[in-house]
Amino acid sequence: MAKRLFIGVDLGGTSMRAAAVANDGSFCELSKRKTHPELGVQGVFDRLVKTVRDAAKAARVSMKEIGGIGIGVPGPVDTKSGVVRVAVNLGPDWAEMPLAERIKKELGVPAYIDNDVRVGAIGEFVHGAGHAVKDMVAIFVGTGVGGGIVLDGKLRGGFRGGAGEVGHTVVDADNGIVGKTGEPGTVEPLASRTGMERMVREMVAAKRKTVVPGLIESIGGGRLTSSVIYTALEQKDAVMAEVLVKAQHYLGLLSGNIINTLDVEMIVFGGGVTERLGESFVAPIREIAYRNFVNKETEGRVKIVPAGLKDASGVVGAAVLARRNL
Repeated sequence: MAKRLFIGVDLGGTSMRAAAVANDGSFCELSKRKTHPELGVQGVFDRLVKTVRDAAKAARVSMKEIGGIGIGVPGPVDTKSGVVRVAVNLGPDWAEMPLAERIKKELGVPAYIDNDVRVGAIGEFVHGAGHAVKDMVAIFVGTGVGGGIVLDGKLRGGFRGGAGEVGHTVVDADNGIVGKTGEPGTVEPLASRTGMERMVREMVAAKRKTVVPGLIESIGGGRLTSSVIYTALEQKDAVMAEVLVKAQHYLGLLSGNIINTLDVEMIVFGGGVTERLGESFVAPIREIAYRNFVNKETEGRVKIVPAGLKDASGVVGAAVLARRNL
C-alpha cells in the first residue's frame, strides 16, 4: 500500500484487534489476540503492543512508517490527555491509566484514545454505512448497548464526555429490570446479549423448552454469543425467536426516540448480533421505529441500516481518530 497508514485498535475486555488502515479506509488483515484482563495492566499492555506490531507487520511496514495509532477503549476516557478514566471490562487497575503516553513511549508513534463505541461510530460515518450523510447515530448491540452521535460531520463528545449513552434510555418504565443507572426500564438490560440471555434463562426456569442452554455450553463458551443466537434461530427455536422479538421491539422504540429528538439522516446498527444476523435483525427494528416517528410523511428518507464495516468498525474508526488528530 503506497498510501500513508494509521493503525487502529479495538481494545475489548475479551479480545483486541488491530489493522493498518489507509486514508481511503482500506486495511490489511486484522491482527487479533485475546485480551486476558486477568494478566493485569502490564500483561494486557504487552499484548496490545504485540497486536499493534503484528498489524504493522501484516502491512509490511515499520513502525516509523506509521502516521499514528488510535485506540478505542471500553469506558470513559480523557481524549485530550490520553488517559483511560475507567475500564471496568479490563479491571480496576486501569483507572487513570495514561495509555496514549505509554503507547507512544513504547512504539515511538503518536497515539490517541477515545471510547470504543464512539470510535466505531466515526468509522461507520467516514468509511462505512454513513459515508454519504452529515448526521448519524450508531448503535452497537453486544454485551451492552452503546452509541455514538455524529452531528454536522462531527462526533459529539458531550459537555461531560458522556454523549451517546443511548443504552440507558428508558423505554419501559414499568419493567422491573434495573440497569446501570439504577432505574428500571432502560434499553441495555432489555435488548443487549446479556439481557437476552437473562430472558432465556427466565423462560427455562418457567419450564419452556429450548435448545439455547445446550448451545451456550457447546459453542458459546458459557455465554449467549451471536453464534448461539444465530444457530438457535436456524433450528427454529421458539424461545430464542421470542426473546429476539422483544429485544428488537425495545431497539425500535429507542430508534424512534432518537429520530424524534435529533432527526438524523441515518441510524446504523453494529455489534456482533447485527454482524451475524444482518438485515433480518434490523428490519423489524426499522418497522417499529417508523411506527413511532412523529413525522411520518417522509419516514422513508430516514435510513436504519446494518453497519457497513461489520466487525472492523472500531478498528477503522480508531485509525480515523489517529489521522484526524495528527
